[in-house]
Amino acid sequence: MTAQTFAAIDLGASNGRVVLGRLEADRLSLEVAHRFDHAIRFVDGHKRWDWQKIRAEMRVGLARAAEQAEGPIMSVSCDAWAQDFGLLDASGELFYPPVSYRDARSERIPDGYFDRISPEQLVARVGVGPLPIVTLCQLYAMARQEPDALKRAATLLHIADLIHHDLCGLTATDWTLATASQLRNLRTGKWDRELLDLMGIPHHFLPWLIHEPSVLARIQKERAPHPKLIGVPVAVTASHDTAAASLAACPLDAETAFLSEGTYAMLGSVSDEPVISPEAVRTGCVALGLAGHRWGLFTSVMGLWVIQECGRLWEQEGEGISHEELVRQAEAAAIRSVIPLSQPRFHAPVNMLAEIRQGCRDAGIPPPATPGEFARVIFDSMAAEHKAAVDLLSRLTGRRFGRVHIVSGGCRNAYLCQKLADALNLPILAGPAEATAIGNVLLQARVMGVLPSQEAAERVLAAWASRASYMPRPHA
Repeated sequence: MTAQTFAAIDLGASNGRVVLGRLEADRLSLEVAHRFDHAIRFVDGHKRWDWQKIRAEMRVGLARAAEQAEGPIMSVSCDAWAQDFGLLDASGELFYPPVSYRDARSERIPDGYFDRISPEQLVARVGVGPLPIVTLCQLYAMARQEPDALKRAATLLHIADLIHHDLCGLTATDWTLATASQLRNLRTGKWDRELLDLMGIPHHFLPWLIHEPSVLARIQKERAPHPKLIGVPVAVTASHDTAAASLAACPLDAETAFLSEGTYAMLGSVSDEPVISPEAVRTGCVALGLAGHRWGLFTSVMGLWVIQECGRLWEQEGEGISHEELVRQAEAAAIRSVIPLSQPRFHAPVNMLAEIRQGCRDAGIPPPATPGEFARVIFDSMAAEHKAAVDLLSRLTGRRFGRVHIVSGGCRNAYLCQKLADALNLPILAGPAEATAIGNVLLQARVMGVLPSQEAAERVLAAWASRASYMPRPHA
């Protein structure tokens, strides 16, 4: 089998990358062509993603990928976080750049929301309970605060959709993003326009909904970041990064909980049908569509956001510290304070270090002072929240999990992985860190006919070596 090359655009909530995936005889290799950081900016009254930078860096990355590829690139596809979106006008121009789910409008359910629909009615329609960050809730807030923007909008596109549109000019979204948005009806599989009418939200801007991974269009000459990319297919695969990452953890079974641990973390259990119950609604668990039309029951937990923010502040203050030294200090720290990191106060504070100190004081427990103490508090708190989340999923699904499979960037953090193994009293399988890019590439290979079946994709995964195991330690 001749090596086939694919380009995966993998966007996270704090960084992005363009990855070349080469597939040859059931062997997959990855090469990062470009990596970049991005941040939230306060623009036009909202915390928005720096879309100009994201778009520019994506194009730089694809150009570098085209230069580095030994042969032609078979296809390109993007995965990114769900919920956030941009609005295009009738000429196809982005006039409303994406607002972050960390914006003030997503801190709570807007007033009047439950006058229109109950949580139980919402779940029956879309499979997801009311959450302030979801697309439906953001649109509800816009309908009351920025109705003119919705009137002007010709098309709503989520983050990955915007990248695809930038390359090929067509507009569409896939079912993995649609299931997360609360805009897709669980029974019909189509956009729930009746729900939007009920909520007082216009829906003329909803894009074409793609139900199976497929080619959307080809990269247009005037849109190509590099001449070698002209005419390359743009594939819509699993545009929701959690769905793409879950493919790299295959085969997932009933005894394995799946954890995508990045800036934002999602813990889930996979099934053939969506799991919906009153307790799932009450606890904020969501049914999300995955690759292969499987479903996952997910709950969000605090990922690496808090420690990343602390690291950023230490750098600003000229007190930057390496990961290795931070772990050494955390292990030696005597502090044992645990705080609820999932509280809204830790989602987007002005100063994360000050917020953690105050959170400890409010709880009547000792606040941290040194970087090592901060790290100890954060990782101990993450471990406690992850344990509560695993217990919740076990209760909702009726499953007794035998292990947790961690993918994405957090699986590289051996200190965190061991903390989780000890707190959960379960074996941890960690890796691959490149889960979203791997899932993206494998689905592109399926779309382009290079991998004929899911079994073929699983053979490729079985040959991937970068996984580590962590066993719970007694009396840790």
